[in-house]
This record gives sequence, C-alpha cells and structure tokens, in this order.
Amino acid sequence: MDLSTILLTIVICLVLFWIRWRIWKMNIFQRYGIPGPKANFITGNLSEFIKKKNKCFAEWREKYGNIFGFFLGGKPCIACFDTELIKLLQIKEFKIFSNRDVLLPDAGISHKLVNHALPLAKDKNWKNMRSILTFCFSSAKIKKMCNLISDSIQTFMEKIQKQKLKPFDIADFYKKLTFDIICRITFGIKTNVQNEETNKFVNSVHKIFTVDFDILVTLSICFPEFEPIPTYIRRIKDVIIDTMNYPSFKFVFESIQKFVSTRKETRYHSSDILQIMIEAEDDTNPIKSLTEKQIIANAVTFLAAGYDTSSSALSFCSYRLAQNPEIQEKVRLEINENVKNNKSIEYADLMNFKYLDYVISETLRLHPVSALTVNRICSEDFKYKDITIPRGTTIIFPLPSLHTNESFWQEPEKFNPDRFLHKNEVTNDSLIYQPFGAGPRSCIGVRLAQTVMKLTLANLIRYFKIELHGNSDIEEDNSLFVIHPKNGVNIKVFPITS
Repeated sequence: MDLSTILLTIVICLVLFWIRWRIWKMNIFQRYGIPGPKANFITGNLSEFIKKKNKCFAEWREKYGNIFGFFLGGKPCIACFDTELIKLLQIKEFKIFSNRDVLLPDAGISHKLVNHALPLAKDKNWKNMRSILTFCFSSAKIKKMCNLISDSIQTFMEKIQKQKLKPFDIADFYKKLTFDIICRITFGIKTNVQNEETNKFVNSVHKIFTVDFDILVTLSICFPEFEPIPTYIRRIKDVIIDTMNYPSFKFVFESIQKFVSTRKETRYHSSDILQIMIEAEDDTNPIKSLTEKQIIANAVTFLAAGYDTSSSALSFCSYRLAQNPEIQEKVRLEINENVKNNKSIEYADLMNFKYLDYVISETLRLHPVSALTVNRICSEDFKYKDITIPRGTTIIFPLPSLHTNESFWQEPEKFNPDRFLHKNEVTNDSLIYQPFGAGPRSCIGVRLAQTVMKLTLANLIRYFKIELHGNSDIEEDNSLFVIHPKNGVNIKVFPITS
C-alpha cells in the first residue's frame, strides 16, 4: 500500500469519525429528554432563526413548552421561559451558570486582546474584573461625566434645530450622538462626528459595531469544533486590511494603546472611564487591579456595547413617542414641572422624570436586545424537575418573546407606559422583564445607559414636538446582538412655542 492510499484511508476514517461524532452531538437533547425542533446536520436551527429571527422562539415555545432545546449552528442551546428555572440560573445557582456565551470566540471583534475584556472573562477572573469595573459606573462617576454627555447633546440639539419642519431620519442622528458621547466618556475624545467630520479611528470603530453573518462567522457558529481556525482567519484578514490602510480592529486597539500610554506619560487626569481604569492598574496586585491589556480590551468593548444598544433604544423611544402624541405631551409636562425658567436639565433632575422612566422601560420591553444576547453557560450537568441540562449547553433567555408573552403581560403588543406605574402590575415575576439582564452578570453599564437616554429624550421632548413622517410602521432588523429599526425612524420636529 503506497503512501497516498494510506493518507486517503486516514482522511476517510477521520471524516467518518467526525460524521458519527456530529450525529451523536446533534442528538444530545433526545438523549436528555428535552423537546425541541429537529436540527439540520450542518446548520442546526440557524436557518430558521435567520429567516424568522426572534419570532421563531415564540413559535417553538407554543409547540414544545417553556423549556426546549435547539441548535444555533453546531452549538447546543436551551431556550428558557420557565420563571422558576430563570431565577435558579441567573441568581440562586449562579455559581454553576456564572459564564456568558458571546456566541463567537472573539465576540465578533477580531483581535487577540479582546479576550481580556469583561464579557469574555470567566469564573474568578470575571468576578475580580467586574468588582473593579463596577466603580467606573457608580452614580458619583456618572455625575462627573454628565458635562461631557450634555455637551454632546447640545450639539445634537443644534443639529435637530436645523431639521425643523422637514422630514429626516432621527436614527442616524442618534448613532452619531451616541458615538460622540461614548468616545468622550470613554477616552475624553471630541470626535465632531455629529458635524460629519471623520477619520480612520472613527471609521474603524464603526467597523466594530457591525457583526453580520458572513462566511467566517457562519463557519464559527456552525462548526465550533474547528475553532480557532475561522477566528484566526478573521484576525489575519483584519491585519491585511490594516496594512492596506483601511478601517480595522487592529487600528482601534493600537490607537487606544497610544491613548493609554499618552495618559501615563503626561499624567493628564480626566473624569472619563479610561482614566478610572488606568488608576486601577497595578501589576503588583492583579486580583484588585487591571492590567494594561484589560484596560485596552474593556475600552473597546464599552464602545461596541454602548453605541449600538443606546442608539437603537433612543430610536425606538422616539418612534413610540411620535406614534403616541398624548404620551409625548405627558412627558413634556413632567419635564416642565420639574425644570423651570429655561434652566438646563442636570443629572439631579433625572430622578424626578418618573414618567419618562416608564416610557423608556416600556420601549425596552417591546424593543429589547436580540433573543440570543442574554444567556448563561451550564458548567456541570444540572437537574431540574424531570430534565437534566447538559454540561456545556448555553441557556438562552429570549427577551423579545418573554417581554411579549401573554402569560405574563396584559395586551402585550400595546405600548402602555402606565403599566410600570406599579411594579406588581407589570408582571408577577421581576425576572420576566430584564432589558439589561439580571443577577450578578447583568449589564454593568445600565445606569450610564439610562442617564444618556433620559438626558437626550428630556432635552428633545422639552423643546420639540415630534411626529412620524410617512409609513407609521417600522420594520426591525436583527443582528446577532441588537435589534435596529431597519429603515430608520423618519420624523418631523416642530419647535415648542411658549
């Protein structure tokens, strides 16, 4: 037998072994007695998710019950609508379910340093980093950042003023505003992006905010057993793009590394997040401090996580307020009652905007993050009632379906901020509504996100009446992590006359 025949025999044996292993893996839920849709050998249930997006979870729940298994490509997942189990996974048994699945090995950010970021951290490493970074988002720190936020909002208001009485897409304005805010509060950088100024850093950061189902992402999801090959290819591709002087992840990471070095050399002090993280750096005590790699990685992920979610939430809020003029007027009256004599809206005023809180909360109920975003990884076989959750499975809490489930909400499709007047009238279980996640691994930037949204909307509604232009319905566009208004939010603004 010649060498070529031997090699061919080995290849055939390996392929047959892989096929048998794959079939065994794709039957895991049958072995554990967990119901769910039949999975395709190659794509699992990914094709149905891409086609129907979040709606497929509501259909599967109706067919298979409150707990069912499905395959996101080659990744075994369990969707959970069971309120008792949700509480166990996110709070009571957090030790077993303490890690998150970022869906891709690098969360879609093609750079090796991203592995040092909080969302990708696990177990004790995550716990230590979380305790340090929580300090960045305290009320006292956010209050200090408010001048930077308000300065960006002032530019936003000037741009809106120029659009009065003519239709425009406010979603595009929100993207530029949130980008400007996040660059300022993270790095102290004034991008001037709201005035259409751009550069390689701005373009490169925008690149980070887009994670679509390209061929390499699809390979990572459908064949996780072949990792890290697709991830390495994405990184090599990014390096090649950078050498051609196009926007790249590499350029963003290198730029932030320079920001950190400059801060240390000049000993410049600011009230931004980067400075807070630098002050937490201490190589002599890694448990209670951040390394430079962690500082850089977390700065990038704060940019990526904050921009997309905040701009989308603001867009949907504006859509709902324009769609409901009586609710919009109620918000305006609340603002005017609490902020007199044309005085600027300050951080301390936000706590008095209760009804605006309800509007934002109701918007996030109807337009939360993607169904895949809030999840936990099972670190060991876990028995619950008559089922066993297999070790290594990702448990997903599909917020779009949980937030509009008729079992938990009255008239779930109706936009009704009044349902948040009394918490006990919202739902019988607080974990059914969790736009920022729940438990120890909930969103670390929730307070900052709420501050940005309230300051922006309060300023806009105080001085302008907003009306929808054209078709009153908007279509949602689902990415891996965030839901966007597909074709923007087209409105007209009319100045409020006193």
